Amino acid sequence: MYKLFFSTLRNIGLGIFVNGAFALQFGDLKIEAYIAIAEGILIMFFAGYAELKEKK
Repeated sequence: MYKLFFSTLRNIGLGIFVNGAFALQFGDLKIEAYIAIAEGILIMFFAGYAELKEKK
């Protein structure tokens, strides 16, 4: 159950990251795109960290 939760959370973070990168590539360079990229990276990091902590 936890593996599914962490996997879903990591996929959400990846989606946020990709949307931020897409906004930077094809849109105006706005602070919201940089925040989306940072938010996606942080969500993926914390999901991976929590999954590792759960295994131990």
